[in-house]
Amino acid sequence: MSIVNNHIITKFEKTIGNGTTNNVYLPFYWYYNYSYGAMIYTKQELGLSRAVNIKGIRFQYGRNDPTNAKTALHQYCYLGQVNSDEFATNVRNGMYQNPYAGWETTNIIEVKSNFSVSVPNGSTTIEFLFDNYYRYDPEISTHPHLLVYWKSRWTAFESGSTSPWTESQANGKFNSYYDYDDLTSMTDADAGTRASTGRPNIELIIEV
Repeated sequence: MSIVNNHIITKFEKTIGNGTTNNVYLPFYWYYNYSYGAMIYTKQELGLSRAVNIKGIRFQYGRNDPTNAKTALHQYCYLGQVNSDEFATNVRNGMYQNPYAGWETTNIIEVKSNFSVSVPNGSTTIEFLFDNYYRYDPEISTHPHLLVYWKSRWTAFESGSTSPWTESQANGKFNSYYDYDDLTSMTDADAGTRASTGRPNIELIIEV
């Protein structure tokens, strides 16, 4: 806790998920030059009653192939809010629905730009502190849930399609989304895959 301009600043962390399923697709797929990834974490899971600043996130990563380890360049992370606890059909890589059938996002902001990711061998927690904090407001009743949205523009890849991965948990919801390709023509207008097979466990770094 600290005091800034006579205002008490409280920092805390919120953990969602404790699964142990290996998920190579999220937040991005290392095996392809370009990829998209997105996850929805619900208002109920966050358990917040007022607007907060999200300053960063952490994922639980694993790797079992150190010989092919590379650093993934040109990564971009966004946060937003969404009106559903699942990805609907016809959702596009740009996080909109076409044709539109009621699924929508709001206030998507780039929170970390053009950064790199390295994963050591074994299990580790990797922290991503944002360039710009995200103001999440659970009281936006039309779009109460948190969207974590990722773009990888690496233009390279790491051989070995099963490593690295994030530890994930499934709860029966289509709360994760991904798309990947080796082609530069891959765009926000392309449609990816909504999945119910597991969403990465996440730690949110929060400031009130």
